[in-house]
Amino acid sequence: MFADAVRHFYRYDRWATERILGAAEGLTQEQLLILGTAGHGSIRDTLVHMLRAHRGWLSWWDGSLSGQDAYNLRLDPNDFPNVGAIRAEHESLMRQTEAFVEGLRDEDMGRAYSFTLPNGVEERPALSMMLHVVNHNTQHRSEVAAMLTGFGQSPGELDYINFALNSP
Repeated sequence: MFADAVRHFYRYDRWATERILGAAEGLTQEQLLILGTAGHGSIRDTLVHMLRAHRGWLSWWDGSLSGQDAYNLRLDPNDFPNVGAIRAEHESLMRQTEAFVEGLRDEDMGRAYSFTLPNGVEERPALSMMLHVVNHNTQHRSEVAAMLTGFGQSPGELDYINFALNSP
């Protein structure tokens, strides 16, 4: 039940982010890079932040990076000069995400991950971390959506219910 819910929320996460990327394709290069009033600076930088955080967590969970390497993972926004480059990274991340979440079982949701930080050891169950990533992306998508709307490129409704009413 929990694993199915996680898979469902990651499908929502992909749907909503793809709507953001679609709207961002209507921006000029200047609009993509201009400092905004929310998020991590520009639309581009906020989207790259989302990708970095998502990839870091996921790479730790699926074992492609150690906890330390995942924590230290950085993406340089300058490596993503346009929406096409951001979209390509997003597609790669979605393939990695789908490969991981499709293999989840309910018993995996309680698995504890621990990591030593400078201020002590952090330990969290998989379910709370996986839901955190979706929620984190929701926060930053809303910031980007507001900036996009300011440039006349609204992504439309991103509410979960709009996805849920039209998905299997």
